[in-house]
Amino acid sequence: MLLARAYAIAALEVLPFFLQFLGLGLSETLGEGLCGSALGVSEAEAVRYGLVSEYYFYGQAFLVLLALKATYALGLVLLRFMYPGEDPPFAPLVWRLGVGLSSALLLLFLLTRTLPLPFPTFQGLALLAPAPLDPLSLLMAAPEPFLLGLLWRARP
Repeated sequence: MLLARAYAIAALEVLPFFLQFLGLGLSETLGEGLCGSALGVSEAEAVRYGLVSEYYFYGQAFLVLLALKATYALGLVLLRFMYPGEDPPFAPLVWRLGVGLSSALLLLFLLTRTLPLPFPTFQGLALLAPAPLDPLSLLMAAPEPFLLGLLWRARP
């Protein structure tokens, strides 16, 4: 059942990854997206030049999540080719991984946009300011509830 909807799930999983590229060219109108402040600057450069902010660390976290979601989508499509007529025996594990990644992205999006999160510094814990809510970030997080619904209907 899971692999029957593999293409739709994979397309929704990888959509935020490709939408992030809009933030590189259209950042003045749409915003930088979920991980725009972490792109183009290495961590060493950011620390050296004082560019490290809470948005940089939020961007790093979202960059890792988007990479994991794109890898999951690729694995799902590959599993579709490996098991053309049926779900693999480990389909519940694949389903839980997809639900976990989508839930993590949605939860991290809500937390970083609404709450000041604690972050360890040399002087102790600091509260990071909530990230701004730009249109591209909303576009990137919007498919997650639909994806969770699709995953729920496709559960093995």
